[in-house]
Amino acid sequence: MHSRRLQGLLVFALALCAQPASAFLDPPYITPANPAVSDNIFVNVYGGQCDLLNIGVVPPVVTKQGNAITILFTGTHEGDPEFCIYGIGTTTYPVDSYPAGSYTLEVDRRYLSFSAVWIQETLGIIPFTVSGVPTQPIETPTLSSAGFASLFLVLIIAERLAFLSHRV
Repeated sequence: MHSRRLQGLLVFALALCAQPASAFLDPPYITPANPAVSDNIFVNVYGGQCDLLNIGVVPPVVTKQGNAITILFTGTHEGDPEFCIYGIGTTTYPVDSYPAGSYTLEVDRRYLSFSAVWIQETLGIIPFTVSGVPTQPIETPTLSSAGFASLFLVLIIAERLAFLSHRV
């Protein structure tokens, strides 16, 4: 019985000492999701606070070997939460447009550690296919104000009928 109480107190004490995670970079993704031959492909990475993906001084380096594409960002990483001054947002960078085919995009980042050593890590590998047909915008119908009012009226009538059938 005492060990259960001791465990509970220990967990509670450790929970009080916990700090929220502040350094993060989400997995990268490309836009457009299904690129065509004429589309310029962009890589997007959401993150911030203690991590800055692109410091702007050194532009990202894009290399291509066959169907393997690599983009290397030079950024910063702060290990001390006191110095986490970067905002949260999405870094978007153009990669290029490619001929039809299947590709992989490896997104890497490097930063200088506190001991002046370059640390490089892979944020993600994105397989994608470029279709040979350029994408055309598709017109989709939307509700006008009269259509919305009609839909709203039909939903109210259906709700009343359902309510009345349950009362009987």
